[in-house]
Amino acid sequence: MGVIKANNDKISDKVVILGNLDRQKTVNSYLENVEKVSEYAGYQTYTGEFKGSKITTLFHGIGVPSMALIVDELISMGARKIVRFGSAVAVSERVLPGTVILPIGYSHFPGGVYQQYLGEDYSIALTPDYKLLKNAEEIMVKSGLKTMVGNVFTSDALKTHNKAFAERLAKAGHLAVELEGAGLYFIARLKGAEALSVHLAYSNLITGSALKPDEILNNEKIVSENILKLLTE
Repeated sequence: MGVIKANNDKISDKVVILGNLDRQKTVNSYLENVEKVSEYAGYQTYTGEFKGSKITTLFHGIGVPSMALIVDELISMGARKIVRFGSAVAVSERVLPGTVILPIGYSHFPGGVYQQYLGEDYSIALTPDYKLLKNAEEIMVKSGLKTMVGNVFTSDALKTHNKAFAERLAKAGHLAVELEGAGLYFIARLKGAEALSVHLAYSNLITGSALKPDEILNNEKIVSENILKLLTE
């Protein structure tokens, strides 16, 4: 039993997944002929067109188990390029709020979804599709957004994030922390799809600085359009 209640022909091979329904609305605002093709248990799926190309957007929920479920289903329904647009909290003083972070790899706590899928005591490299990463960096920089490529940590427990935790992650070379990205790279790697995460740093856990709501919206509009260009150019 799945959570995407749509026929396969309603799902594009190019998909934008999001963990925020307002952010999904922002992406959808750039699409033409938008149709809600599925809604179940809070998971909303839309398909529309951007410059003549069919694009699907989908709310992926919160946490790695939800992410894994959605990405596995999408790939089984024909998705081949999946870009996730999410937020993140910076853990390095070098990362200012408003920076676009493109994860070249994700670190994570062991066990859970990863161990259940693999069934063995080993791990796989959680990396993006190189072409998507390279093209995304070029598009983001060209649009005037400060953009950084580096390692990000996927955490299962938002309420445990504090300055001491951030300092540990920064010392190990991480740029930011978030809640789902490792799940995307993991399932895409196992199932043979091209994937990339795009994070907008809302705040910095070390410095305490943060974007204002209007700054978040303005930046997300630019990033949303850039992601659609990435998937269709």
